[in-house]
Parts: sequence; structure tokens; C-alpha cells
Amino acid sequence: MPSPPEWLEELADAAAQQMIPADVLAPIGCHFCFADETWEVSLFAAVTQIVGGKYDGVLRPSRFHVDLQAVARLLSEVHEISWQALPLATDDELGSHVAITGTYREHQIILRMLSRAPRGFAAGRRALVYENTWEETW
Repeated sequence: MPSPPEWLEELADAAAQQMIPADVLAPIGCHFCFADETWEVSLFAAVTQIVGGKYDGVLRPSRFHVDLQAVARLLSEVHEISWQALPLATDDELGSHVAITGTYREHQIILRMLSRAPRGFAAGRRALVYENTWEETW
């Protein structure tokens, strides 16, 4: 996949700063694409894989909340803010998320902030129980 434009990286980084952790936040992932004259950007916290102990192999999502007003202020225009409470179908990779549609630096965008990482992404962090440490994997 090609590198994102510089402005898109700036937007993603600024929006990710508004993902306020309730515990130690795993790495933030970003998926983007350009379709129908609109940039679609999805941000999500990686899952943490437990390694060792009685929960060995369990994948845990990160807990966080989002300052939606701060994210909306990043855009020059906001056309819509919506919340999808649950996946719409079994193949809905986005699942529960907030979406903000608007304009950023003259580019039409849909910025989505997912409640958990899509199934297709590997764990971004491992909790090594017996070593009492974290290992970032991406």
C-alpha cells in the first residue's frame, strides 16, 4: 500500500491524540483509501494478545474514549457525525464506530474511529505474563 499523503498523516495523528486511554493503550492502527472523490480513514487501537498464564492466547481490546468535539474541530467543515452501535452484518469489519464526514485541507473525508481493531489485523501488542512486560508487534 502506498504511503499516505502528509496531510492525511497529520489528521490521523491529531485524531488519534483524542483517543483517551482508560488503561495502557495499544498501538493505534490506521487504514485509508481514496474512493469516489473521498478519503476514507479508519483509526483503531490494536488488540493485545495475552502470552502465558491462564488467559494465554486471549485477545483483549484497548479501552478508551474519544473527545468528539476535539476531533470535529480538526476539520474545516463537518457535514455529519454518526455512531454505529453494532456491526451491521457478519462481514462488517468496521463494527461499532463513530464516523465524521467533512472537509480537511480541501479534501473530502470520512474519518472513522472504531471501538476495536478489525478482525483482519494481527495483535499490535503482546502482554508477556511471565516476564511482566509488553511487546509491541506493530
